[in-house]
Amino acid sequence: MEYLFIQRTGDREKIMELLIEFKQCSKEELVSRYNRTVEVGIVGVHAQAQMIVGLHQAFRAAFEKSPIKIVDNSIISLTGKIELIGENWQYSNNSKEK
Repeated sequence: MEYLFIQRTGDREKIMELLIEFKQCSKEELVSRYNRTVEVGIVGVHAQAQMIVGLHQAFRAAFEKSPIKIVDNSIISLTGKIELIGENWQYSNNSKEK
């Protein structure tokens, strides 16, 4: 699941709005939101890519790591389902990455 994110005017502001929203979420809510995104998959909608970038930044703030990969600030990919174990996340047993 990959998406080529070509930045547009207003992206930074929208991503910051989403990041503020995500930072209010618990770690459990972040994991749940990420897993729902994995279930849906990347559908190629620019607004979804903005959301994924904001979620990536929220994961890095909350966990110091993210299951979302962003290469060269443009290629976004989801790496598989995760689960919360204590205060950290790990890949689920049925996830493609471990």
